Amino acid sequence: MIQLVLTFCLALSGTTCKTVHPPFQQGYSSLMGCLTAGQLIAAEMLRDRLDLQGYRLARWHCGPAGPPGTAL
Repeated sequence: MIQLVLTFCLALSGTTCKTVHPPFQQGYSSLMGCLTAGQLIAAEMLRDRLDLQGYRLARWHCGPAGPPGTAL
């Protein structure tokens, strides 16, 4: 399975960052599915999550999913 990994950094300080693994119970079955959803999910998280106010999306990638329970 493939997992989406997003890195958000404070807009005023590029050195304070958070890495987030958005919850997606089954993961993505293909790299293309993950890449297609990545920017949309990041935009939704920036809009909806209070802990990300003042942050911007710095980078994102798709990679192998870790063991269950390792997502932040």
